[in-house]
Amino acid sequence: MKRVPFSLSRRRSGGFSLIEVLITILIFAVGLLGMAALQAVSMRSNQSANFRTQATALAYMIIDRMHANSDAVMRGEYYTQMATRACTAGPDDGARTSTYDMQQWQQQIACQLPGGQGAILFPGDKVQVQITWTDARWSLIPSERSTTFELETDL
Repeated sequence: MKRVPFSLSRRRSGGFSLIEVLITILIFAVGLLGMAALQAVSMRSNQSANFRTQATALAYMIIDRMHANSDAVMRGEYYTQMATRACTAGPDDGARTSTYDMQQWQQQIACQLPGGQGAILFPGDKVQVQITWTDARWSLIPSERSTTFELETDL
């Protein structure tokens, strides 16, 4: 049996080379960058979903108030176009119910959604609630940042 010299056997089993370590670090770094990108996309999606949930709740809230005050709906008191309202401006005390409902609804839209605006339209025999807000997380082009939620129902 032939013996391998000590210096030759130590060189063959000397561990990792510097190239292997650098490749491992590179693969690990690419994986971490991928995880960071995934986290950023997840946060954007969650915020957009939260805005959509708020818009849905606000649309159903005004529809419920309109059901409770159907006489004012028939008189056209709930009709409104898109308008910007300050978040700090609350509804007027002592206003009639439909005016109070609309002012409170528009104020809540302005406070809960960035750049939020609401409109109630009556196309035909239906009621259409539109809520628009700015979702700047998805586009660098200003004209594409607006998101609109529409709810159409019968009263």
